[in-house]
Amino acid sequence: MNTRLREAAARAGLTLPVADTPEAWAELVVDIFLRPPPPTRIPLRENNYLATAKRGLAPTRWGELAQWTWGASDAPLVILAHGWAGRAAQLGALAEPLVAAGFRVVAFDAPAHGESPGREAHVPMLAECILEIATQQGGLRAVIGHSAGAASAALATLMGLEPRGLVLIAPPLSHRRRVERVADKFELAPEVRTAFFAAAERRGGWKDADVDMRVVARRAPCPALVLHDPDDDYTDYAGSEEFTALWRGARLVPCPGRGHLRILSTPEVVAEAVRFVAAL
Repeated sequence: MNTRLREAAARAGLTLPVADTPEAWAELVVDIFLRPPPPTRIPLRENNYLATAKRGLAPTRWGELAQWTWGASDAPLVILAHGWAGRAAQLGALAEPLVAAGFRVVAFDAPAHGESPGREAHVPMLAECILEIATQQGGLRAVIGHSAGAASAALATLMGLEPRGLVLIAPPLSHRRRVERVADKFELAPEVRTAFFAAAERRGGWKDADVDMRVVARRAPCPALVLHDPDDDYTDYAGSEEFTALWRGARLVPCPGRGHLRILSTPEVVAEAVRFVAAL
């Protein structure tokens, strides 16, 4: 197997497989694929967001997740869902404006992210967490998700989540595209690539074809606001154009120059999201 894969395994603290088979190497790639990088230090700005929240724990199938709550306990609920390698605090700029608009806001660190336990994560897992937290909290009005968190929020509607609306910030189009990028990055041989795709589906518990924004779009479970930088270098803006064209009641707002992460703290983007949620 190539050097790049061996180095990635070493960084993740994983051992190389004993058996030199496509299936064994595929399992190693899935282990790398599902394991987020170690948390980085939270910037002062994000710590300030959390300082105004009530810290707690959200019991889920995947463990007790770190959770922060802003606003009155009887106010309508808005859940914030961060993306891959992210943390709850990244969406903190939305909290106070939403509270001022009359909402209760809950953000959480996904499994294996931030202060939450776990070693791996994937979109169906995050979707289940959103559904569990919404069920525990009650009174759900909307979910605002970023990147993989946006994909998870959309997928959660296929699991029974019933928000009045979704705000999807820099969403990826499909799980398969991310899996394919990993296979390309590690230059997997065809037989290992095929085994990797199958193993990733098995570990996630969902077919790649169903973890796709176009599947949700065709159901159009609720109105959706999509905010995306056309030059985002991590998730493809063209993908957002494609699925919003299929989604009755969806609106795509281009946010040029905001990038993949800076978009979360851009005042105009925050204001657009709050207006959408308040009008639901």
